[in-house]
Amino acid sequence: MIKNLIKNLMPNKSIEIIRFIKNTSFRKETGKKKKYPKVIQLPLTYACNSKCVMCNIWKMDSSNEMGIEEFKKYINDPLFKDVVAVGINGGEPSLIKNLPFYAKEICGLPSIKYLNIISHGFNSRVLKEVLVEIYSICKSHDVNFQVSISLDGVGKIHNDVRGLDVFKNTFPLIQELKENKNKYCDDFNIGCTIIKQNVNHLVELDTFMIHNQLQNKIKYRLGIDNKRIESQTIRDQYSVIYDSTNYSPYKQAAKEFLLGRIRISNNINDKFKYFSMFYWLNSDIPKRLLGCSWKEEGVTMDARGKLFYCSVASDEIGSLRNIKKGEEIFFSDENIKHREDILKNKCDNCIHDYGGEVYIKNIFPFLKFMVLNKFSMSYYKFLNKLK
Repeated sequence: MIKNLIKNLMPNKSIEIIRFIKNTSFRKETGKKKKYPKVIQLPLTYACNSKCVMCNIWKMDSSNEMGIEEFKKYINDPLFKDVVAVGINGGEPSLIKNLPFYAKEICGLPSIKYLNIISHGFNSRVLKEVLVEIYSICKSHDVNFQVSISLDGVGKIHNDVRGLDVFKNTFPLIQELKENKNKYCDDFNIGCTIIKQNVNHLVELDTFMIHNQLQNKIKYRLGIDNKRIESQTIRDQYSVIYDSTNYSPYKQAAKEFLLGRIRISNNINDKFKYFSMFYWLNSDIPKRLLGCSWKEEGVTMDARGKLFYCSVASDEIGSLRNIKKGEEIFFSDENIKHREDILKNKCDNCIHDYGGEVYIKNIFPFLKFMVLNKFSMSYYKFLNKLK
């Protein structure tokens, strides 16, 4: 019966859906588990030459950041022995001198399998040179290398979001990655942040992606409060989520766009992600459905060796500059209590597109939506026949 239902929901996708359900978890994270992290978010610099409306990091202090020797010491801390995936961001990674040396140290981690770099992409000449070097390092260590380039609209819209005239640099870089991917990375994607400044122009961006055969590369996320980049201090100027009025046209536009993404996305994980965002926006009391590795298996280390559980809600839990062992910080009773508090009081209010194992109970609203969406018209016709 379940298999027949799945086949009706998404013909030719039944195996994908079954795999999706199989990869869910029967255990809800509490933050109490003392497991070594498997993923690191690694903002290697606070320096940034963009002026994004949804981020304050370009106004923050980027002095006294760690050099390669200090980084080498920290990344080889036993705390990171089980790390499988590392994401380098910033600030802007292309501004970091000798970035490939940092990548080489990351690729030396005993369990590493994936490395990702997120960039705004408009330092294109420097970035292309760096990507070629890093990809070579990754291949020599059998590490899968992914690149994410930010694009928040077509032409002027992207420039307005970034505060600079940079679309002319960013999009040619994306085209170069598409045409010569094997030169730079194993794969790449395009990240768009949904905010007030672009929410009414996302269909134009989607159409532009289709025209350039990039529709399967773009990923959308909601602009959110994020402690690390101090975006919570400027939410009124960009956020479609928070609004003091009863009706927000920005939020409504975001919900309508996300409904469209659910419909046209081919990948079941993307469908679930966009449904989770829509469900969160459409609920009187928002509830997170998405999984998140940072609940118990993730860590953030910033450009000065400071550790956080996640970048969105965590306070600093300690610094590797001050304590010799990362385990003493990450597993301290006081910090574990802080993580428990985050999960209890913050996580359901978070709609950051972090990934991770999904609690099985949280997929039922999605499956219900898919069933109703599939059979609602048939039900409507059936009711009309009864009249």
